[in-house]
Amino acid sequence: MANVRQERRLLKLHMKSLRRIAASRKALAVPVTYLILFASLIAIISVTYGFAITRISAKGVMLRVSVAKQNMQALDEAIRFVAWSDGSSKTVYMEDCGVQFQTQPKAKSLVINLTDGQAFSQIVFNSSIGKALYMLEGLAESQEGFFVRGDSRTIINQSAFTVTQLYFERGENAQQLVLCYRPMATALATGTSNGKPLNIIRLYIISLSSSQTLTLYGSFHLKVSALNITSTIMRFEFNSSVSSLALQALSEDVKTTVWLPVESTEDGAVVSLEILVCNIQLRRVNA
Repeated sequence: MANVRQERRLLKLHMKSLRRIAASRKALAVPVTYLILFASLIAIISVTYGFAITRISAKGVMLRVSVAKQNMQALDEAIRFVAWSDGSSKTVYMEDCGVQFQTQPKAKSLVINLTDGQAFSQIVFNSSIGKALYMLEGLAESQEGFFVRGDSRTIINQSAFTVTQLYFERGENAQQLVLCYRPMATALATGTSNGKPLNIIRLYIISLSSSQTLTLYGSFHLKVSALNITSTIMRFEFNSSVSSLALQALSEDVKTTVWLPVESTEDGAVVSLEILVCNIQLRRVNA
């Protein structure tokens, strides 16, 4: 009988111990569960915040690029408005787009060669014509080679195409939005000279090389002035028939050739080449 009572007492003690263990496990499970949920929530918030910051940053960069393009288009319109009107000027407001603006008067080398594609070849222009640009730091997606206005040809001979070149390129430290100008050529046969048909070839060049060297941030005003138009005339006489001549323009490792018709007889032709350079100045002014 005593043994039975002893066994019942031990069984009760064992059951109490099991209940205590079960209760302690339940008590421990609640804070562990909350800790896991809290850690998961923090991880989700961190990922979402990082994604949101990345999206906001990307949208901010694209907004700056959009404003930079608008500024450059306005500047281009002002330059073309005053070009070929000696002494004219116009002021342009450049809105703050959060990136650096530069003018580089000594940049954009241009070499032009006149040739018949055979024995005759002569360099008729060799100078820098300058450019303006925005430094687009933080632009992750490459826009290199994309033209907002114009295309990659370094010379044109049709008035249907714009002389403007507004495009993205890769600089040393960042992508750049560049504004510069390419020459345009025309040809016209008129009269005779020394008994040979006289052909006049005109080469029109807009140069920014007279501009101030600028590095600007924020909002500012630029005065665009047509300082003067210079003219250089070269005369070439051919003693055999020639049907066309080519102008080859090389600029920043890109070469384009345009062929111009020439009126000629068996005795040859006379070609008068007139190079017209419109010197545009960009300088900062107060409003």
